[in-house]
Amino acid sequence: MISPKIIKHEYDSDFKSEIVLKPHFNQKFFGIIVDFGSSDKQKLAGSAHFLEHKLFAKKEGDISQRFEDIGADVNAFTSFNETMFYCIGVKNTKKLVELLFELVGDSHFTKENVQKEKPIIQQELAMYQNEPNWSVGNAIMKSMFGDSNLGIDVAGTKESISAITAKTLTETYEKNYFASNMRFIACGDFSDNQVKTIKQTVNKLQKKYFKDSQNIETVSHPLGNMKSYVLEGNGNSNIFGIGIRLKNFKKVLASKDLAQTLLEIMLESRLSVMTPWFEEMRNKNLISTPLQMSVNYTRQGDFITIFGISEDAQKLILEIQKQLQKELDENELRFASQIFELQKKEWQAQSARSLDNLSYLAIELAEESLDNEDFFKNGRILQTMSFDNYAKNCHELMKDAEFCSAYLKAVGEQ
Repeated sequence: MISPKIIKHEYDSDFKSEIVLKPHFNQKFFGIIVDFGSSDKQKLAGSAHFLEHKLFAKKEGDISQRFEDIGADVNAFTSFNETMFYCIGVKNTKKLVELLFELVGDSHFTKENVQKEKPIIQQELAMYQNEPNWSVGNAIMKSMFGDSNLGIDVAGTKESISAITAKTLTETYEKNYFASNMRFIACGDFSDNQVKTIKQTVNKLQKKYFKDSQNIETVSHPLGNMKSYVLEGNGNSNIFGIGIRLKNFKKVLASKDLAQTLLEIMLESRLSVMTPWFEEMRNKNLISTPLQMSVNYTRQGDFITIFGISEDAQKLILEIQKQLQKELDENELRFASQIFELQKKEWQAQSARSLDNLSYLAIELAEESLDNEDFFKNGRILQTMSFDNYAKNCHELMKDAEFCSAYLKAVGEQ
């Protein structure tokens, strides 16, 4: 896999930029990522997500319209530790960069526009809460991380959303949106002259919009009660979830991203539809559809979530926990080794495909820039890793892991 040419620059304010050269692409991607998300310290849960919404509001109206006027798409998202704003267009490179910096750097929070936004976000939260899997996911996140921001929905709660004001938004913005806490990324087919223009424009705009700050927050590592819950459900959804709270990835591997990848491979090798275990569970009528498995790392904690559907969720939860904690016998080790080699090839193929997906590549590189990760270096390490080293790392990553669960039980069901 040939990595693209990346031009990196760090400005005097510690604001950083990356220009990823992707020849023969018609579209161009521009983004600003902020090292601040829903799980980070904030007075009111959901403030990071609320900020993401309200930064689109300017004195002249919604800035999205100005992107659309020049034929560009603009969007944003909030994750546990990051907020990202980005746009995609074909022409008007300099203008798109200017609009993107105005979007992120020019805040306009008023009592009126904040009040107007509250029912919109509360409706978004209510929509998620009406989904059966939301209550299961919410229960296991709270069980792992309590009432901390990591244990609460990215959007916050109905109460915290109601309490947000223009003042609290301004305070949160000024505390977290500063030069050294942000990265700019451009990805596309840029000429030498366009690269020069982008660098000069970014330098001017980061000076205009962002101050530097020595803001250093102590990161907490919240712990929940790790209990398991039976939730009342309507109908026969049979949805269940498992939460696995892990030790800090950094205690095992220098790269959290690589640790995430190894655990994803491990989960596939033990619980996917291609395993003998899955076939056994299917024969016992405990499972019929694939499990949804995710490995996550955040500043506040590292964890795995597993979701599925079962006619006997309680029994299947125990089977999954047993499968993840057991020592593999000789035949199982041989199978796991084969899966590991297959997954390495699949990872390489997916990584190669990602190079042709401009948005995916740019967002991935921006996120890794914040985390001081190296997508391409990790790929090389994975490809040369032996099965024994992989198994040893996974064992250490899962060592002392704590399990919790939740499942829906129809009202009146025994």
